[in-house]
Amino acid sequence: MAEYRSELRKLAEKVMEVMDENLGLPKGYIKRAFNGGDGEENAFFGTKVSHYPPCPHPERVNGLRAHTDAGGVILLFQDDEVGGLQILKDGQWSDVQPLPNTIVINTGDQIEVLSNGKYKSVWHRILATPDGNRRSVASFYNPWMKATIAPAVELVEKANQEANQTYPEFVFGDYMSIYIEQKFLPKEPRFQAVKARQGADRDGIN
Repeated sequence: MAEYRSELRKLAEKVMEVMDENLGLPKGYIKRAFNGGDGEENAFFGTKVSHYPPCPHPERVNGLRAHTDAGGVILLFQDDEVGGLQILKDGQWSDVQPLPNTIVINTGDQIEVLSNGKYKSVWHRILATPDGNRRSVASFYNPWMKATIAPAVELVEKANQEANQTYPEFVFGDYMSIYIEQKFLPKEPRFQAVKARQGADRDGIN
């Protein structure tokens, strides 16, 4: 498991470098932002193993309700045979078919903020199924709790020229305190809530 986690962390960092390039940002921009920008390896990398047993009445329950992930890059090694994962695309729920030896890459809320909405965090859910035990291993590359997250300046300048709305600047730990309470609710109010909290904190200092 230690070797697996080490390789997955490297993969997550490679994915972020590709995002940097696609967004026109300096190489390593997202990684530095997640680590707090001081050159230290502060970012969080965790792995969660999930088990979804068969359900005799799947129409009565939710395996895992629809949500977006709070953090950065999520690498999912899902079950080879038993499905259930769906993503929301163009207003429709689509199955993510199980494929052997495949890593599913997902993006969380912090990638949406840093990219100023160029990359969206993905709504997803797990359906209960009547047959088979579904197991998955999800690895999360998330910002340091003290990292300040904000849209990249280069992308904000471009967005302003196009009259697009930008995202707030906040400390990731503050965002998580709101996310815990609002995980299964629309994400836009979470961004507004953390923006209001940051503003109240600044007013308190002043």
